[in-house]
Amino acid sequence: MNTARIGCAALALAVAAPGQEPHPVADYATTIGPLVRRACAQCHRPGQPAPFALANHADLARRRAKIADVVRERTMPPWPITHGDFADARALADGERDALLAWLDAGAPRGDGPELPPLPAGDGWQLGAPDLVVRAPEALPVPAAGDDVVRNLVLPVGVDRLRFVAAVEIRPGNRAVHHAVLAVDGGRASRQRDAEDPGVGFGGMAMGGAAPPDGHFLGWTPGKTTRRAPKGDAWRLRPGDDLVLQLHLVPTGKDERVQPEIGLWFTDEPTTRSFALVALFSEAIDIAPGVTDFTLRDVVTLPAPTTLHALYPHAHRVCRRMRATFQRPGDATAATLFAIDRWDFDWQDDYRLAPPLPLPAGTRIAFEYVYDNSEQNPSLTTRPPARVVFGQRSADEMGTLTLSLAVADADRRALDLAMVENDLAKVPRAWNLWVKKARHLRERGDFAGARTALMRAVDVSPGAADIPFELGLVHEQEGKPQEAQRCYEATLQLDPAHGLAHLQLGALLGRAGKGDEARRHFEQAVAALPNAASAHHNLATANLQLGRLAEARMHYERAVALQPDHFGAWINLGRTLVALGEREPARAALQRAQQLRPGDAAVQRELDALGR
Repeated sequence: MNTARIGCAALALAVAAPGQEPHPVADYATTIGPLVRRACAQCHRPGQPAPFALANHADLARRRAKIADVVRERTMPPWPITHGDFADARALADGERDALLAWLDAGAPRGDGPELPPLPAGDGWQLGAPDLVVRAPEALPVPAAGDDVVRNLVLPVGVDRLRFVAAVEIRPGNRAVHHAVLAVDGGRASRQRDAEDPGVGFGGMAMGGAAPPDGHFLGWTPGKTTRRAPKGDAWRLRPGDDLVLQLHLVPTGKDERVQPEIGLWFTDEPTTRSFALVALFSEAIDIAPGVTDFTLRDVVTLPAPTTLHALYPHAHRVCRRMRATFQRPGDATAATLFAIDRWDFDWQDDYRLAPPLPLPAGTRIAFEYVYDNSEQNPSLTTRPPARVVFGQRSADEMGTLTLSLAVADADRRALDLAMVENDLAKVPRAWNLWVKKARHLRERGDFAGARTALMRAVDVSPGAADIPFELGLVHEQEGKPQEAQRCYEATLQLDPAHGLAHLQLGALLGRAGKGDEARRHFEQAVAALPNAASAHHNLATANLQLGRLAEARMHYERAVALQPDHFGAWINLGRTLVALGEREPARAALQRAQQLRPGDAAVQRELDALGR
């Protein structure tokens, strides 16, 4: 490496190897600084996992030799994608790499231009200070040695109304965190799992009742970029929601304490588009020691037109290469969706396409992952190599590709059912998939098919409470309320806190004129599903019918806070306020109902009765 200092950056030339043309030395202010800010500063900044910051010229000059080494080795900046156009790519083009190395080899000249602007204020947050910071209520201990661990932390949020989240940043705050996944639980299933586990949070890959909100990937890996969602793509966060943060933890050689925090940025732009998550996967993994080219494949055919916005490939340490393709109807050959020629478990991420990719109905998407269980694989943690099978531990292997797809509401059911059928072909003893299939068939009016699917589910898991609950919904839609009631009661025998069963049973009892019994079940539904607008609305209505006006008002107000476009809650809130003698608040509630349904005769009658 040539580290001679050269005075004028505009005229300097790096010393070239014999027979090569020297590469001109680029200017720090206009070229090198912005390049490093784009490709390196996501990790190399305060609050992020890199061991030092690269925020200004002095930082770069101080470590120029080390930077030159890792750039030449192509280990930094980390960007495993070798094919595909994705947002926030950290990869250096060949010309960028040459320019950076020439500048470093020339002694990192400062030049005459201005210094880069400082990184955004806000205590290291990428977008400045968040609107809300949620911190884990207690620290999670990680021992100095042993196996890697997966723990799920439940973080209550406490928003007072429906909020639209435009951006989220996870700060693990400790190098023991390998990666993290964030989901949202609108019920109490995750809290229950937490209460049953004696440690901090709860273990395992299953995240209780949590799910990706509105189909968004949320997570953290080193260097992950925080970005604001486009207009209309924010995800919804409701009163009573819990964040569930799944941490993959690795021992560091000393005892650690992990207490992550999550920054949220809100927007006033409502959510107008949610996403469907489609997962390609295979569990057919059994790799003998020494096998260098075990290949895993899966394929799906999309039954409806969609637009692909993001993808998340995942495997463990035996995987070496990944490739996925898409083939539209009528195309003679498949096109590459993405490729990773050197998979690295330590640098996995989700990737957002730039621009999104429209995919018509009938598009075929396939993946092919190659695994190397030999001594030649530097990522192996077991030497000599041992047999590797499918499993959730890092010592096991996986192969998944999750797609985030925008799909029209009219096409979502067809997509969901097709994916359930696809998954059942691979894991036919997954009782929850049979229940999902039953639900889709019921919604289509195929009650016989739904019952058949539920019989398959009960063969696998006779004690699962969701099976009699779904059968109860089938009976309700068939017009058999007594059979439905027996199914809901059977559900509650298996799971006394089953909020949806309380909700449906309360509605049946209310229609039968059993108001007090209905109210008690709605109270149980609200306790189990505190952010379900329908539960609050039904409880409010039961209270209104029983003359409990204050309780009715409270739950109608909660229902409209959770779901601002809930017409029934607004008109009934107006009626309740009229009964309480609060004319102007009643008028405001009824006018909101009128905005939701212009020309509705019932609303107009209520407003006319109020007069001016």
